[in-house]
Amino acid sequence: MENILAVITNWDDAEAVLGEAEKLATQFHTSLEVLVPVHDQLGELSKYLNLQDFSQLQAEIVDAESAHLDKLCAGKNYRLHVEWTTKVHTTVVEKAQSYGAGLIVMMASHDPALALLVHTPDDWHLFRDTPCPVLAMVKDRQACQQVIAAIDALDNHEAHQQLSARVLDNAAALAKAEGVPLKVLSVVPDPALVYAGIVNAPMSGDFLVDTMAIAEKKTQALVEHLGISPQTIEVVTGRVEEVVSQTALQAHALLVIGNAANKGLKGLLMGNTAERILRGMKTDMLVVN
Repeated sequence: MENILAVITNWDDAEAVLGEAEKLATQFHTSLEVLVPVHDQLGELSKYLNLQDFSQLQAEIVDAESAHLDKLCAGKNYRLHVEWTTKVHTTVVEKAQSYGAGLIVMMASHDPALALLVHTPDDWHLFRDTPCPVLAMVKDRQACQQVIAAIDALDNHEAHQQLSARVLDNAAALAKAEGVPLKVLSVVPDPALVYAGIVNAPMSGDFLVDTMAIAEKKTQALVEHLGISPQTIEVVTGRVEEVVSQTALQAHALLVIGNAANKGLKGLLMGNTAERILRGMKTDMLVVN
């Protein structure tokens, strides 16, 4: 893995984010850089100050954040960056690209507006635009006891198969680094749950059984092709977001999932599985584009 970029967006989370990034940098034998994006929240105040006063205030805020970061990382040989920004996700993406980051480590925002259809929070933007995987941490963390790679084994599109391969590769690397078992999970959507009215429709009792058998065969073929040896492969049925989230929570697992990066109207109306899981995430989640 290449350079790791630790992103601190809230000082209350700084030690947890830095600690996780340091641990991974040690395990992967790679360098670590730390970024503090200072979100411009002066808003209307800029209209009542002249340019010089506003620039001075901005510089004082950046200096204060820099001093805080220097204190946090005292005695550590990391490259430190403090950047003033109006769009946090844009700055994180740009800096990750310029630093050659192979992994971004940060705390998930858990924005209360996340459930609103018309609102797309910074986490979503970052997942869609980032050049590398993002480890989104939760505040109430437990020791990782397992890494779960969640894939859709039934999607035959080449781009999706390549995404699943990246998910599995990253999950295997994290499981090895953490010294915990790797589990590969594939969820087959149950039509009776997805379409409520279908529960009364005549369906073959073998439909889900046959589909799950196909998913298991495809999953097994993919891990063998990649040379990955998970401890378990599990194919289950249900609502994807619910099954994946609950499985990870019950196993105290780090969840690794792919993001299809839907944008525009499709992204607004449908979102992505990773983004829907993010709404109720209670475990750390690595999102791979």
